[in-house]
Amino acid sequence: MSDQPAQRVFATPTQPGPDAAAGSAPPNPVRIIELSAGYMVAKALFAAVEFGLFAAAGTGGATPAELAERCGIPERSARALGDLLADAGLLVRDSGRFRNAPDTELFLSGRGPADLRPLLRYWDQVSYPAWVRATEAFRTREGVRGDLTEEQTAVYEAAVASITAETAADLAREYDFSGHRRVLDVGGGVGTFAAPLLSQYPHLTATVLELPEVAAEVAARAAGGPLAGRLDAVGADFFADPLPSGYDAILVANVVHLFPPDRIAELFRKLRAVAAPDTRLLLVDWWRTDVAPHPSARFGAGEFLVISGGDLYQVDEVARWLGETGWRFERLQPLPPPSGVIVASPA
Repeated sequence: MSDQPAQRVFATPTQPGPDAAAGSAPPNPVRIIELSAGYMVAKALFAAVEFGLFAAAGTGGATPAELAERCGIPERSARALGDLLADAGLLVRDSGRFRNAPDTELFLSGRGPADLRPLLRYWDQVSYPAWVRATEAFRTREGVRGDLTEEQTAVYEAAVASITAETAADLAREYDFSGHRRVLDVGGGVGTFAAPLLSQYPHLTATVLELPEVAAEVAARAAGGPLAGRLDAVGADFFADPLPSGYDAILVANVVHLFPPDRIAELFRKLRAVAAPDTRLLLVDWWRTDVAPHPSARFGAGEFLVISGGDLYQVDEVARWLGETGWRFERLQPLPPPSGVIVASPA
């Protein structure tokens, strides 16, 4: 047995990093304990979003009793959530009241310029249940999420639209679509990418290729709106069903990362079969361009694996798959990190 004294795991107040200087306090397990228990903070945060606690607290603050009344939860639960989230820095204790920290007010109250609550609902209702089986996913390199319920699908689509809106606007601004006329948006969700493209380029028309239930929503949104007659939708499984042809730009945005390499190659082959000689294939995604991805994408590799066996892919390996499936890699056009556009043409 070791001669070292036993650590008092939960009573250690300091948290030296892994590279603590010689002569400083010896390493302690606090950092490991906090990381291991991180799911508790995450689930408390998700619960607070579900209850509307951050909207209730605001910048003026509220007592636990006031939070309980506004959120429809027991006072003891409001106090427990307040304490935990204050320790995490999301709330501030102030004379017996809890008020939002500045970033909390901006992103979680519903009153700021950006709303992260749809993303947190996705992590709570869709991602978290799948991560319970993360060990299996990392061992097998196979997705473990399974089919989504109707409610989970709605949460998923809302989160994707929320987190990809900026990238969609970046694409419309940074890539020149003036030479294109018809865009096929493969796996385009509810039109998050197609809509800003059509707004930026009045000469364009676009077709969103999505699963039937999502395609029906796209069609309903477009009908009678400003994009009527320019945006349509086709309900299909792009692996199992025939793909439409006659497009000079094929957009595949935030799709490649969802699949393992063999399925990606299969998709590239199907797209090549319907591509005209002047078609450009535009792959928008989070790409690894060096050893480490952009910090905001660091969770992506695990998330995409757990969802469906995907990954964050290197640009050079995607270029190789393109070459093997009848495409010619042209370039990587950067977008604001962590996204970029891989541009390819028929070989």
